[in-house]
Amino acid sequence: MVCTCITSAALLFAALMRWVLVTVLLSFVAWAQSDPLSAINDALEKVVARVEPAVVEIEAIGLPAQDDEYGDDASRSDRLKTENSIGSGVILDPTGFIVTSAHVVSGASSLTVTLEKSALQRSGTAEVSVTTIPAHLIGEFRDADLAVIKVDVAGLPFLPLNPRDDLKQGQLVVALGSPEGFRNSVSMGVVSSTGRQVTPDSHVLYVQTDAAINPGNSGGALVDIKGNLVGINAYFVTQGGGSEGLGFAIPARLVEFVYQTIRKTGHVPWGSTGVRVQGITPTLAAGLHLPRGSGVVVSDVLPRTPAEVKGVKARDLIVRVDGKPLDNLPQYYEAMYHKTSGDKIILTVLRESHLIDLEVPVVAGPADVDSSGAAPSPTINLVARLGIFCSELGASPRVELANLRSRTGVLVEAKAVNGDLQGNLMGGDVIRSVNLKAISSVAELQSLLDRAKPGTPIVLQVERKSQFLYLPVDTQ
Repeated sequence: MVCTCITSAALLFAALMRWVLVTVLLSFVAWAQSDPLSAINDALEKVVARVEPAVVEIEAIGLPAQDDEYGDDASRSDRLKTENSIGSGVILDPTGFIVTSAHVVSGASSLTVTLEKSALQRSGTAEVSVTTIPAHLIGEFRDADLAVIKVDVAGLPFLPLNPRDDLKQGQLVVALGSPEGFRNSVSMGVVSSTGRQVTPDSHVLYVQTDAAINPGNSGGALVDIKGNLVGINAYFVTQGGGSEGLGFAIPARLVEFVYQTIRKTGHVPWGSTGVRVQGITPTLAAGLHLPRGSGVVVSDVLPRTPAEVKGVKARDLIVRVDGKPLDNLPQYYEAMYHKTSGDKIILTVLRESHLIDLEVPVVAGPADVDSSGAAPSPTINLVARLGIFCSELGASPRVELANLRSRTGVLVEAKAVNGDLQGNLMGGDVIRSVNLKAISSVAELQSLLDRAKPGTPIVLQVERKSQFLYLPVDTQ
């Protein structure tokens, strides 16, 4: 009897273990099939396969600006060498319309686009082995660093514009482009910020991402996990020269507006009221005795303009535009981009603790004549000790170098968003030397500043508006 009981118990235990094992195996299979990492991997592969054919490489070829002040044969020969720059673009229409960064194509005498063979096969092109074709410029809008070019090929794969307002911080994104000329490169990251103002006077709120962006990525696509266009890759900020997870893209909402407007008119005819505005920094607020440490302040009202007629004054704080709260400078410019001559805009200003609504007529803005905005460099270096962003002269758009006497040095792009320019530096200055030691790169500038001990006098030689001057820097 005891033996029979033991045998029955053993059989029962074995059956139980088989049931447990089957249950575990079935659970493992179900888990494997629903593994979130595998699902993400599959989704990424599908997104890249769908988006990649619509992302192209752009080569811009042009002559550097000439300066007759330097007339020796050697320098003249150097200046006549062609300049080539590589960037990226996104096909937004099957008839060959491509959006890219303005700084990629600005000033180019010729443009070529490299398409994937699969893209040419889809278009029905007979010579599918030919991947590089000429392109021409439709229009550019430097204030937003965007341009539209076109290739004369139909039936191309394209990425439809479907701007969404539900972008979230932490969302997965993929950057595609040709960094350093390595065509069809892909990097992945997250949305670090959905609306980042990089400098106090920036016209754009950027999508910030830690997806790797390097020179050549400019103009490429930043898409979400479903393949929706999140933005157009613009530039990255670095302190060491390479990608450090501080990449910035122009948001798709602004891309759509600029793209559609350029296709219709060839440019972006945004309006003006005669007001000049600045982003408020804490130092600016303290020096001007402003009631707020952030926002938008009127720095100038041009004579005989609608703003002067309607009573807008310098030091007015603009707190609302057409009834919508105004928190930063990019929001002001985005509102003005949608205004054209003949429209009206309601500016709500704070003046001496009083809120005043002013209805101001809109007239033709600077883009109707000639865009005065300067396209940024694809690589902007943070020099923390000076509180500025800099770029290499060789990486700057040709238009910025046209009137420079300097052949070496570092270009001051802008002040940092939480800092103020030291030593009275200004955007557009070229830093030529530190304590009489000439510099030719941001790395050399950083090195000389890092080696200077606190309290050591530092004097920069700077070119400003074609004139040289010395500027002392407070190193305390």
